[in-house]
Amino acid sequence: MFVFLEEVSDPDSVKPLKGRCVVRKASFRPAESDTFSATHFFHNICYAGRFVLPTLKTEIALTMSTSFRTFAYQSISRFTTAPFLMFSAVLLMLSARVHGGEPIRLAVTQDNSIVMVDGEWNENAGEQSRMRIKGNQHIVAMAFDVSSVSGKLVKRATLVCTQSEQTISGVTLSTIATPWSETKSTGLTAGVAGIVDWGYSGARFPAVSGGNSFTLTHRSEPELFNGEYHFDVPPDFVHAMSIGIAHGIAIHEHDADYKRNPTIYSREQSSKKPYLLVELDDEKDSSPEMVSDLSLSGVDQASPMLTFTPPPHGFAYDVLVDGLPLGRHNIPPVVIQPVDSREKQSIMLRDLPDSIKSDDSHQVDVVTLNRTGLRSRVASVRAVLIKSQAVPKPQISIPDTVASPIRDVAVIPSTDKFDAEGKPVGDLPDGYRTRNAIYNGERIHLVAAAGEVVGFQVLLKGNGAVSVNATISKLEPRIDLYEALYVNANGRSIPDPLVPMPKQLKLRTDRDTNVLADVFVPFDAKAGQYRGSLGVSDGRVIPIEIEVLPFVIPKQATFFCEMNSYGLPDHVADYYEHQRVAYDHRVHANILHYSHNTAAPGTRKSNLDMRLESGRRMDNKRYDNFAPGATNAYWDDFVDAFGSFIDGSCFKDGHRGAIAAPGFYLTFHESWPLNCREYFNGNLDAYQAFNDKPLYAETYVNILSDFTRLAKTKGWNETGFQVYFNNKGSLNELTKAPWILDEPSSFWDYRALQYYGELTDRGRASSPDIHVSYRVDISRPEYCRGQLNKRDDLWVVSSSAFKDYRRLVTDRIQRDGLSAWVYGTSNHVHESNRNIQAWILDAWHCGATGIVPWQTVDKSGNALKEADQLGLFIYDERPSGEIVIRHSIRLKAYREAQQLVEYLNILKTRRGWSEEQMRRFVSQYVQLTSEVKKVNEADAGTSGYASLSPASLDSLKLAVAELISR
Repeated sequence: MFVFLEEVSDPDSVKPLKGRCVVRKASFRPAESDTFSATHFFHNICYAGRFVLPTLKTEIALTMSTSFRTFAYQSISRFTTAPFLMFSAVLLMLSARVHGGEPIRLAVTQDNSIVMVDGEWNENAGEQSRMRIKGNQHIVAMAFDVSSVSGKLVKRATLVCTQSEQTISGVTLSTIATPWSETKSTGLTAGVAGIVDWGYSGARFPAVSGGNSFTLTHRSEPELFNGEYHFDVPPDFVHAMSIGIAHGIAIHEHDADYKRNPTIYSREQSSKKPYLLVELDDEKDSSPEMVSDLSLSGVDQASPMLTFTPPPHGFAYDVLVDGLPLGRHNIPPVVIQPVDSREKQSIMLRDLPDSIKSDDSHQVDVVTLNRTGLRSRVASVRAVLIKSQAVPKPQISIPDTVASPIRDVAVIPSTDKFDAEGKPVGDLPDGYRTRNAIYNGERIHLVAAAGEVVGFQVLLKGNGAVSVNATISKLEPRIDLYEALYVNANGRSIPDPLVPMPKQLKLRTDRDTNVLADVFVPFDAKAGQYRGSLGVSDGRVIPIEIEVLPFVIPKQATFFCEMNSYGLPDHVADYYEHQRVAYDHRVHANILHYSHNTAAPGTRKSNLDMRLESGRRMDNKRYDNFAPGATNAYWDDFVDAFGSFIDGSCFKDGHRGAIAAPGFYLTFHESWPLNCREYFNGNLDAYQAFNDKPLYAETYVNILSDFTRLAKTKGWNETGFQVYFNNKGSLNELTKAPWILDEPSSFWDYRALQYYGELTDRGRASSPDIHVSYRVDISRPEYCRGQLNKRDDLWVVSSSAFKDYRRLVTDRIQRDGLSAWVYGTSNHVHESNRNIQAWILDAWHCGATGIVPWQTVDKSGNALKEADQLGLFIYDERPSGEIVIRHSIRLKAYREAQQLVEYLNILKTRRGWSEEQMRRFVSQYVQLTSEVKKVNEADAGTSGYASLSPASLDSLKLAVAELISR
């Protein structure tokens, strides 16, 4: 056959890509061995229109006695010029198409632009002529008529959409796990009768697409021809839709530039509606095989778990419970294992219908499907899916107030507040000043485990100056006394900052003077009753009773409260004073020591220049100085400054003894050891961005390896080191990283974090005993789009994201071994400090292992006079110029809640309860329905718990103590 190609005389008439032309005409003279028509060949050329050809100025004569594929290889070897190489590539692409038959055009049956903008989540954009595809704000959902490809294997597929306004950048395509309605679906509901939200209570559209809920993902760079976008679609997307395990395709734009509004035409535009062009494969898929070793595990009232050995062949599973299908969002694809592998696969049985009753036997069937819908034999198990595991509820009562309370004295828990006028802050019951969990008007009664720190506030009125002291006989604990200062807070005068108890307190008859006491119960204290008193020099005495429980809380925290801050103090002594205050409250301060503007060549990459105990400043210039390819760093000043905090030896004389730092930022980031921009080639894909200068990545790995070797020699095995990328950058800000790495937004941000995570894996691999966590602060966990999968990292998740996408995060915790902390902001001074306690309890009982209050330091000292929501640690200056660290009464709430979590963890271990049983136990006392308030999109969010009462939290602690002590 001879093929004659003629270039287009006027390329503009067909809108080619810039600098290229397209084939206008092809003529054929078939050879005897040819079995296809010129029309068929030309159709395939058109179908491959996105593979445009450079100008060809010669006639190509080919004998087609062999296949196109054979010709393509021959032509590549015969011709060396770019036009012929390009043409050969086109024919190579076409070779498979000829044998697969005519491409099949699948019509779109539904389409909708799902709106995910605050205030617009309930809007339906179906049946519109145009659909917006815009970053994380508008994701297009499409469904197709796949009946013509049912039972067939697909070789390739292309999604074709007609451009309307502006240009779409790259996209991530994904399948959709839940059936949906074009006219009723919104960001919050699929709009289908019988389906809750998008598959389960609280599920939003992103939770069942974009790689979440076991959906498939594919990165696609659309090519634009003649006003049409062509998106490459993996064949498995079509297979999934044709066998009913997916319900369409979601199109999510990579960029997060909201100044644009790119749109495409919808199916309502008959001449411009989207379609899916599919090419079939002559091959056959392997027959599916049934799963083996099917069993039920982890049975409780939330989510029983199916466990089995996956089959050697298969694509997907169908799971039925008593003949009713399990929601597709719960079912993973078949994981094909090596022949000799014994690794199990699991499926959580959740979102079950009401017909599935506790303690009844139910049948679960599992069927394997292949890509064409063939089904394996059924594997079945019959068992009780949900066992009614009762949890006890000890009844807790608060003694009545005595008839004659001590005059002008009120005592309240350290987490509650009254303003200067005696009005409660938050919802406190009448008479709370003399009747609460710790005070009945005549005595203070405290309950504590060995090692616990318990506290109380005494509100005094009177005349003149007095002194105050407290003692407890036999126990002889450390007792710290503070005066709480009243500050202006939302138009009220409310106690918040604490200063050490002065020698003389000035009392007034018209307002409270607030005295706060911390009682450090020794770790070796024996169980029993201990008595003491708080005495006022005017003759008033308040008896104190401490009941020490027969168990000990751990010295090292099992739930972490990391106090966030930026910028090291000037002197290392101030750093240690800061840490000692944190230590006494069972929290730790993690201070970030670099800024966003670190990426450009020659800029300062870290800010480690504190004045050491010797008086010399740290040599920051030497610390930051690296030659490309360096294999070791200058660590001397780092060890001098931070060594005793890292290993905890600075606390050896403290209440808990030496405790290694639970969280410590290392200096590694995209511009340390080497400045990012000096090696960046402009490619937003981090995996390609440094290809020209591989020493960038090599140096990062080398220096991290060097640090872990140092840590090993120092014995820093218990420290929680963190590699964290704080920078919020952009491609065009040359002093910053090209990506947003703190709270990522675009696809390229997540991909860059994946890239740096893999570099970190390589750097820490040689010293596995050193705990270096790769930390990702994330406020949009729903938009990972297949990046960060199967990484057992530390995620610090925003309060709002943890509320809206809680199951998504907890699934990652279980599936990937992820650790999750929740970040937010401490409550305002004019709000109840019980919000802090509820926030910690809420995070813990949903699987998080820590919380991170954002920006906790007031370096100005203003928080001593004016309410400061962020000022938990307050830098104060003595007349001598020496810096001292004061703290907020809200730190007591963090400590109280952290110790309550320790109680709960002890109870869980001793009783052998499941996480679901623990949640049900807690819910008997405390309702943790939260509302997250945000000032703007960048705000970390402040959690509020309107249904919370002090009595509920206090009763929970006493109930846990009773059950542990039995």
